[in-house]
Amino acid sequence: MSRILLKCAMVMVVSVMCSLLITGVIMTANDMHDARGYMIATICPLVISPAISFIVFRQSEKLRLTLETLNHVMQELEITNAKLFEKSSRDSMTGLLNREAFFNHIEDVRTQRASSLLIIDADHFKKINDVHGHYNGDGALMAIAQSIAGCLGKEDSIGRIGGEEFAVFLAMDDEENVKSIAETIRAAVNRIEFHTPENERVALSVSIGGIVGLANGAIADHFQIADRRLYEAKRNGRNCVIIESNMKNAA
Repeated sequence: MSRILLKCAMVMVVSVMCSLLITGVIMTANDMHDARGYMIATICPLVISPAISFIVFRQSEKLRLTLETLNHVMQELEITNAKLFEKSSRDSMTGLLNREAFFNHIEDVRTQRASSLLIIDADHFKKINDVHGHYNGDGALMAIAQSIAGCLGKEDSIGRIGGEEFAVFLAMDDEENVKSIAETIRAAVNRIEFHTPENERVALSVSIGGIVGLANGAIADHFQIADRRLYEAKRNGRNCVIIESNMKNAA
């Protein structure tokens, strides 16, 4: 309010000065020397300008405050939308990308960089649930998820794409390096010291299938190949890695 009143006072002073100036020019041009003209030129702006300028400046201030509030609301809405989008793209238990978000992500980036896909399945997971309960089964899944994530680089990604199934996008297409990372993941899961609340150790392991080279072809086709290699690893006794390379075909 004080800012509005200050602006009104400034307008009033300027209005009076302009009115006196114009009146003086007119009276001088017409050789008039009546003090009443200067009095009228002073009184009229003093009567008219404060009320009009107050209304204008008050509306302007209301508009400014409304715009500030709207901008603040828009910023909060953007933050909320970002949080909702992030939440909708994450698995509620592990915090990893969910199936849709993971495959959308690799679809976006696979043609921009070297890329490979791993499908990872927790071995004998139904038995863990049946023997130790679903609470311990969930704990085992989270331990596996953390172990896998700890083996990946900054440009790699991990998602939970099924009950006990994970997928990993590796930003590389060298077959030996991909096999090395997959073996590192398998060994890291083997080393997990997971215990039930009764302090009973539960041995954990994973089977891994993968494909090297995702740049060409459909993601669904690459996924099927990696999935077949996964089930081949399970048929071979589980707790092992089988990788197929697509790079020779690409060349």
